[in-house]
Amino acid sequence: MRALSLVGGFLAAGSLLAVVTAVPALSAPADTPPPEAAAPEAAAPGCEAAATPTAQLMCGDAKLAAAGAAMDAALAALGATTDDSGRAAIEDSQTVWRAKRDETCPVTAADLADAKLAKTRADCLARVIRKRTVALEAERQSRSRPVGDLPLSVTGAAARRFAAPQPPVPPISRKVSLETLAGRWAKTDPADRTAIDDCRSSYLDIGTDRSLHAVEPRLQLFPLDGTLAADGDPVQGVALLPAAPSEGAQAQAAAPLATLRLLPADSPRFDRLILRMEPPASFAAEFVRCR
Repeated sequence: MRALSLVGGFLAAGSLLAVVTAVPALSAPADTPPPEAAAPEAAAPGCEAAATPTAQLMCGDAKLAAAGAAMDAALAALGATTDDSGRAAIEDSQTVWRAKRDETCPVTAADLADAKLAKTRADCLARVIRKRTVALEAERQSRSRPVGDLPLSVTGAAARRFAAPQPPVPPISRKVSLETLAGRWAKTDPADRTAIDDCRSSYLDIGTDRSLHAVEPRLQLFPLDGTLAADGDPVQGVALLPAAPSEGAQAQAAAPLATLRLLPADSPRFDRLILRMEPPASFAAEFVRCR
């Protein structure tokens, strides 16, 4: 009987211990997260003092901090390959890169408060920083590569071909004079000698007496009448004087209206004539013989 009482006492004590152990668990708040759902680790101390949200994110993220350190090392290695002016240029390019980085991966204070947005911004910054680091390293390697490693020639390339020189054009041996200008001329395109106007509505007519009559209905300067100077050289240029000089004045002393210059060819039918009006008029044209 006494043995049964001892066994009952042990059972009662065990039940009481189980109840006491269960009380703290039952009294714990219902919203306490499990260990795996606990809040993320706080940012590293001192990151709140960073000047910008981007700097705060890079300070608090271990991967970003490592990427930034690698980029700083690449910058230092690149700066070691140049002088002070070169390092200043590198720093200027780095300033431009930071501006582009902030445009590509903008970070705001609200992003830091949202864990999902903060991770997205951190991934973007990591990609941009890695790309910049690779570019800096490639530039350093290109600068440190000795010139002797570069190829002196390109094998398998076709030899450069030079255009054959044009045969010299023999000088025109044909003699020309003021009488050579006699006849009717039509305005032409200087590039291909194609006549622009016909010889009936727009033309330049020069007589054997050195008289000139020009017709161009589209311009107010025309009709134009004058006389070629008697002492002019057609190749160098002949002055066109007014047809009716003022009374008591000599024709040769009158102010010229225009200048005509002949571009002779082997055959008279290929000659070209250039008419250039004197200022303030700005008209100039090229003519070929009417056929």
